[in-house]
Formats: sequence, C-alpha cells, structure tokens
Amino acid sequence: MIGRAPRGCGVGGGVVGAEINAMADAEHEIEDAAGRIRANPLLHEIYRDVYARILEEIPPAEFPRVLELGSGGGFFREFAPHTITSECVPVPRVDRVVDACRITEHFDPDSLDAITAFNVFHHLPDCEGFLRGAQTVLRPGGRIVLIEPWFTPLGQWFYRAIHHEPSLLDPDDWNIAGVGRLEGANSRLPTSVFRDSDARFARSFPALRVVKREPFHKWLYLASGGLRLNTHIPRPIARALVAADRALHPGDAATGLFARIVVERLPG
Repeated sequence: MIGRAPRGCGVGGGVVGAEINAMADAEHEIEDAAGRIRANPLLHEIYRDVYARILEEIPPAEFPRVLELGSGGGFFREFAPHTITSECVPVPRVDRVVDACRITEHFDPDSLDAITAFNVFHHLPDCEGFLRGAQTVLRPGGRIVLIEPWFTPLGQWFYRAIHHEPSLLDPDDWNIAGVGRLEGANSRLPTSVFRDSDARFARSFPALRVVKREPFHKWLYLASGGLRLNTHIPRPIARALVAADRALHPGDAATGLFARIVVERLPG
C-alpha cells in the first residue's frame, strides 16, 4: 500500500492526481498541527497527558507489539519508542500506511498486542470494519486503547454547539458525515458505539469486550484554545493545570470532553 492512499480513508477516488493532492494536503495538515501543538504549552501538556493515559493501559512488558493509528502530528513515539506508527496516507516519519477499516490487509491474525489512537475512531468511515478486523489481528488478551470525544451530559454541548466537526445524534447511527481524512467525522460515534450500544456491540464483535470507558478533561481543552487559538499559558502553569485535572475526578462523568476507552480481545 506504500505510495498511494489506501481505500476507505476518505481521501481517494481512484484518480492518481487527486490522490497525490490528498497526500500533499495531509502532509501539510500534519506538519501544521504538529507545530501548533508544540507551540501551545497547555495543548502540548494535554497531549502528553493523553499519551500517558494510553500507556497506563498497555505497559510495554505486557504489550510490546503496539500499532498507533493516525500518528500524524502527534508524539506518541516519544513516550513509546517500540510503537509502529501509521497513517492512512504516506507522510514523513510514520512507519506504515494503514487503512484502519481494512486492518486485516496489513497485519496477520494475532500479530498485535495493542492498537492505540487519539481522536481517530470518530473519523473512521467504517468503524465496524475496524472493530471486526481488530478482533482478528489482536492476540487474545490484546487491547484497543482509544482517546475520543465523549458525550457527557454537559460536555456534549461543546461538540453540539461549538466544535466544528459534525455529530450524528442517533446512537444507532454508526456512520460519519462528510468526506475526507479530517472532514469526515461524527463526534458522537465513540459514545454511540462504546456506551450506548452494549447489546449491538456484543452481537457484532463477540471476541471483544469493553473494559473501560472513563470520561476526563472537564475544561482543559477549552482553556488551551485547541489547534485554532493558542492561549499562551506558561508551561509551568499548564503542567499544574493538567496535574489538577488528573487529581480532581468530581465532575468528570458530567462534564468531561474526552474518554479513555479500553477494549479487550477475549481469551480463546
């Protein structure tokens, strides 16, 4: 798959010129995002905290074969050098081009100990294809660890009223709206799949079980300004804010903007 955009990423139409343009656009978007993250102290500390939360669920001694989806402008490899990084289009500094929705085309059965992603799942045009594939390529006891938008009673209004990405409010609708690597999205998708559809999930993916869905970050992302506005909070204060958010759990379930989701492949 190296050298072209894999199917299912929402960037290809079978036309070479369009695919080349999509790859160039993706590379620019990734480099721009990486620069904005590093230049924003609070946003950078949020990313560091997110990656720490992921690693807590997959210690390297127990989960040495790790695939990160949508590595993009993130920095997970700085925390987990053993990780296989990937993107759905060829870009610098990633190891593999991987279409998450067709992950069995890239990895053999039982070949991975863990799959991780930050803000990727809600962009997948075929999330069921990804989960079906994951239950094949993960070894028994292997884990999917995701950090995703989460529709808490109050936090959901950030996505419904402020955030630019679309949300499909029907929990039975596991699709995305729009087309494109970043333009196609459904901010409610993780909540719909991993919280509001337990019976459907069990029927659809009998080899998987959800073992954790943990809301967090009540307000930090808003304070950072995200990728669009750098609030220039000094780094020592940014670190203190992240530490305080970690320590103060009251309010997470009602106002958290993100969730740590852990899915495990059942033994046997």
